[in-house]
Amino acid sequence: MKALLSLLTFSVFLIASDHRSEADLAEALEGAWEIQTVDGEKLDHRGVLLIESPYAFYTEFDIDSKKFVGSRGGAIQIMGDKISYTTEFNTWDKENVGTDYEVTASMNRKKATLEFKSSGDSFTMVLTRIDNGDGDLAGAWRITDRMRNGEMQAMRLGARKTIKMITGSRFQWVAFNPESKQFSGTGGGKVVLKDGKYNEHIEFFSKNPDRVGADLSFDYKVNGDKWDHSGLSSTGNPIREIWTKQ
Repeated sequence: MKALLSLLTFSVFLIASDHRSEADLAEALEGAWEIQTVDGEKLDHRGVLLIESPYAFYTEFDIDSKKFVGSRGGAIQIMGDKISYTTEFNTWDKENVGTDYEVTASMNRKKATLEFKSSGDSFTMVLTRIDNGDGDLAGAWRITDRMRNGEMQAMRLGARKTIKMITGSRFQWVAFNPESKQFSGTGGGKVVLKDGKYNEHIEFFSKNPDRVGADLSFDYKVNGDKWDHSGLSSTGNPIREIWTKQ
């Protein structure tokens, strides 16, 4: 499992039964996926893969024990029937960043089988679709502005970044520095958008497992590629942030 998303470049092919063209590959892959088996064996805990171009995140966690098992992900680019993916964080082994895999995929609308192959590793995953990545916040977002002392201030954008991915029903944020290979934290779970409200139910939190099970509600507005996010943080402090779509 530690090699699950430690990939940089892979090719994907759709089976004919899906009736999709190569041009539809990005749409076919984007959204949230549940890992059912790896090499025919079920996981001991939950595994979820989120894909919203230009990022892909994979996380393992156990809700009942509030255990964060691990996460990895990075930048993804889908062109034709090929995908290039740059691993930018890996909580299991930061030195694993840089491994190249080739992956063949057979998929329909609700199920996918991914075969991963590299020079020293190979495995097969079976996934079922959780959602199609629909919604006005669907995508990968980077925090770019934050309220400080009552005023909105642009953040200095360097190598360290915080990315938040939203699919149709799930979210995950990750703070990391791909240059130093440093991982700072992540959290995620279910999300519901309704009447200008962004509602989170936390299912994993790497820094503080006591946050698992918490429900948070925020106000949100989308203007072009900007997401205005305001409310109370997980610690109860008022926040306002601007996230920019990647």
